[in-house]
Amino acid sequence: MRILLFISFSLLTKVGCAQDSTTAVYINEVVQKIESRLSTDIMEKKDTVIFDDTLQKGAFLTVHTEFYTDSKTMLLDKIVEKSLYKTTSTEITIYFLGNQPVRVTNKQWEGSTVRFDFDIYYMSDKPVYVVKRNNLKGSPDAALFLKWCHELRNEYFRIVQDYNQTFARTKVN
Repeated sequence: MRILLFISFSLLTKVGCAQDSTTAVYINEVVQKIESRLSTDIMEKKDTVIFDDTLQKGAFLTVHTEFYTDSKTMLLDKIVEKSLYKTTSTEITIYFLGNQPVRVTNKQWEGSTVRFDFDIYYMSDKPVYVVKRNNLKGSPDAALFLKWCHELRNEYFRIVQDYNQTFARTKVN
């Protein structure tokens, strides 16, 4: 009886993983479609420099963000955020399906040494799969990265709203 129970749990575990990996395969197909049409997307860039002026010296953080919008549907396709602080550089890439995040790729380097390199896959705002490409101990905090995705998406929506208001004013004048 115990052996049968153990085999049943083993099979259920494999089926559960297969569902997650199947979703990841689907999301990768979505990402490939986005990448194939990226040259026709509308891109908006934003650069930010953060400096603690109370110190009057020291390093500053630079952040370069690119927002890609599908020119046909006007939905958000991709956000790329690159940051640099001293010798640490980070690149976060977020892919969207229907303005919902579906994959986050995070890479971080200290000089030329890769510290973090992983993907988190989401469906309906729930993590479904994680791929780690280096010796990252533990798992990345999927909820924290999802929150970051939503913050960047909201920043994108504010940019779009500002553009819409600007165009509305120019049409009136």
